[in-house]
Amino acid sequence: MNKKGKVMKKLFLVMSLLVMVGCKGEISKAEINIPTAQCGMCAVTIENTLRNVEGVKKALVDMDALKVTVAYDAEVANVSSIENAISNAGYQANETSANMEVYKSLPGCCKLPADR
Repeated sequence: MNKKGKVMKKLFLVMSLLVMVGCKGEISKAEINIPTAQCGMCAVTIENTLRNVEGVKKALVDMDALKVTVAYDAEVANVSSIENAISNAGYQANETSANMEVYKSLPGCCKLPADR
């Protein structure tokens, strides 16, 4: 993705978050480090996982920064529940280690180079 595309993607996320905040007023935003994510398949897996977490409104992975930005209803979800969901998908989330049983079952491209 070129630089303009990345800027547009981030701008869209910010605008989406602002719209959600304006509608509810209870939406929180968190940036979570995902240092073990390796590829586009990892990004899709993490985003799909977070879509299934109750209270999560939007999740967008930035593979260049190895972060996921999450908009969530703070009355329903919290950073810990989001980190645990990412961990249970096989990826490290901030200081929460990846669930190793799940990590072992990830495709080779989604594992750290030393584990391939």
